[in-house]
Amino acid sequence: MVGGTDYGQSQFNRASQALRQPGSTFKVFAYAAALEQGISPGTTYSCSSLNWGGRQFRGCRSGGGALDMYTGLARSENVVALRIAQAVGLEAVVQVARRLGIEADLNPVPGLVLGQSEVTPLQLTGAFATIANDGVWNRPHGIVRVLDSSDCTDPQAIESCRLIYEFGQAGDADREALSATVADQLTQLMRGVVQGGTGQAAALGFGEAGKTGTTDDNRDLWFIGFVPRYQVTTTVWLGNDDNSPTRASSGQAAALWGDYMGQALR
Repeated sequence: MVGGTDYGQSQFNRASQALRQPGSTFKVFAYAAALEQGISPGTTYSCSSLNWGGRQFRGCRSGGGALDMYTGLARSENVVALRIAQAVGLEAVVQVARRLGIEADLNPVPGLVLGQSEVTPLQLTGAFATIANDGVWNRPHGIVRVLDSSDCTDPQAIESCRLIYEFGQAGDADREALSATVADQLTQLMRGVVQGGTGQAAALGFGEAGKTGTTDDNRDLWFIGFVPRYQVTTTVWLGNDDNSPTRASSGQAAALWGDYMGQALR
């Protein structure tokens, strides 16, 4: 976990403490809700503009017609994700996000689907890791066990020491959040983001899957992805602490993800 550049200068951990808008990474929860309700990934949705909740949302950047779920997610078309959320209901989207470990306040309005509710990078990473883990959620953690070295039946055997803490005691381990089938379908959709969509800069050739995210004025730039066979999930977030605009893009976040993961996995 990297939450800053110098702990001596700032003790603020951006990975676990920063509340940031997730942008289009949050669309994944709407897609998951649709798959849970039995909607086929091949289902198409209109690309025309949409009026919902008193807001007017522009149509697809590619123009009119319709797109299936694969293409809609790969291109990160807002109106497709919104129509999916309309079909399944915003409460269903919230429920999926909750099961995947999102604990921040979530307001069930159309803007939720586009990532207007602030979350921490660590919570998002845990959610995407659940998809990579066949739908099984574990709370993100850095400590597995704590043993008392002064209380051991055999001083030469660490396993004989008294157990003080073990991850999972609080019921925050190995909880099924999605069915394995839905997790697999979602992974296939997210592979399309890397293979021919907005996350192509992250491509490594390992079957990686992920999602880009961008907020207004490029204040938050994301790529969250995983490599299923290695069960490694990594989040890259770019932005400023004062929430000022940037001149970067989520494509750069995807490229950084690819550079890092390429070195980590080879």
